[in-house]
Formats: sequence, structure tokens, C-alpha cells
Amino acid sequence: MEYIIWVPAILGLLAFLSIGDLKKRIRVLEDQLSSVKGSPAHAEKNALRKLLNDYVGKNIELEFRGEEMDSDLCVPGSKCAVLAVDEEWVFVQISDKKGEREKLFRLSQISGVKGIS
Repeated sequence: MEYIIWVPAILGLLAFLSIGDLKKRIRVLEDQLSSVKGSPAHAEKNALRKLLNDYVGKNIELEFRGEEMDSDLCVPGSKCAVLAVDEEWVFVQISDKKGEREKLFRLSQISGVKGIS
């Protein structure tokens, strides 16, 4: 009779693990799609790269896709300056009360940019 309690728990754990794997697969497929020339994702990435090139050396506020958000990213209370941009990455310097640090982000993680100076 006790096994009836364990069956839903094990099934729930398996479902949780498979969802994590599916999210990873979706992210890989999105990255592959963004590298295919002519696709809407490729055009969006090119537009974002050109926009970030205009902001090199200026302070900005980055907007990230849902789960990519992290506590030490460019938040409104911190100064975030773009240092360099290439085909896949953007290199930024973050200055806040913790000090200055540099961070590298994939263009696919970024959903938008707001210039603040």
C-alpha cells in the first residue's frame, strides 16, 4: 500500500527532469535557427547587433528573455556600458554599488535595449 504514495512522486520527478531537458533542446534549436540566413530570427539578431554597435561606449539598460534574467545583470540601479559586439556575443561593463565587473552575454539572451545616456 505504501508504494501508491511513491508512484506519483517518482512520476513527478521524471516529468520535472524531462521538462528541463526540453527547455535545453528548445534553446539549442533557437540558436540553430538564428544562424540560418533568411530566417526571421536571423534578421532579428542582425538588427539587435547593429543597434548594440550604435551603443558601444554608452550606458544602456538591457532587457533579457524570461529565464535568462539574473540578479547581477544590468538593472536600473546600475550603469551598464557596451564594450564590444560581435556576431554572437555582447561584452558589457557593469558598474554598481558592488563595484565594476565585465560580463559576456549571447545576443540570443537579449530581447531589447534601452539607451539611458
